[in-house]
Amino acid sequence: MSNIRTYFSERFPLAITSVHSLATASFLVGISSNTQNWQVMLCIAVGFFFFMLRMRVTDEFKDSSHDNSNYPDRPVQRGIISRNQLISIGIISLLLEITSAVLAGMFSNNLAAAWFYLAILGYSALTRFEFFAPKFLDRHFNIYFLSHQAIFLLYPLWSFNLFQTEISLINLGQATSFVLFMASMEIMRKYEIRRNPSGEIVLDTYLAVWKTWAFWIMLGITALGSALLYLPAQQPIFVIIGLLSCLLMILIRKQNEAVRLVVAITFLVLSGLCFWL
Repeated sequence: MSNIRTYFSERFPLAITSVHSLATASFLVGISSNTQNWQVMLCIAVGFFFFMLRMRVTDEFKDSSHDNSNYPDRPVQRGIISRNQLISIGIISLLLEITSAVLAGMFSNNLAAAWFYLAILGYSALTRFEFFAPKFLDRHFNIYFLSHQAIFLLYPLWSFNLFQTEISLINLGQATSFVLFMASMEIMRKYEIRRNPSGEIVLDTYLAVWKTWAFWIMLGITALGSALLYLPAQQPIFVIIGLLSCLLMILIRKQNEAVRLVVAITFLVLSGLCFWL
């Protein structure tokens, strides 16, 4: 078991991922329901946690050649965890993810909504096989990013389906904010410079490929996303948080780790506000 603990510690930190999952679920319930439905929120959080774990496992297989060449110190490359163990983790994650989607449907009194989750499962399968165009996506970093982030378009649609939310321009704006912040969290996750054993910069992170544009994209998302969350109830706190975050990001923009921290905290705070207000 120590090898599995090492794998999680290095590749899937449980505490950080759990908080991220809770924030994501809070955001979705907040924009979809007028009530603080804890049961559904926790089901979505658990499902999202195992969605991310399943995607982490599939990425280990999908990116194995790239990681072997550039990151030989990672757990899989060091032989700390076996392929069979990864497959077992992936299967268990998939089962728990599906179970959570079914329970979310039950607790929202809309069990039929669980069928919509098949769209998320299907799209995630396409990302596993790189939409059957891996060489094309390898040559087009931006298209790769957009194609993989598009899965988060399905999450608010599923959440709206769960709560039978009446669609309006307001909640479509909130859904847009969710998709934007999920993109920002992905950029934040890989907002760094990585080097291979030869000391060369590996062009697989947003800071390495987009350079300063990565910062300005996250800044723009913070501003626009906060404004879209302000519109429904016109709660000034959303604009205040957005402005403070943008100002702080500008002040510390040369400090990559600090920028990452601000982006993450902003997402957590806004997600909590969506749920509670």
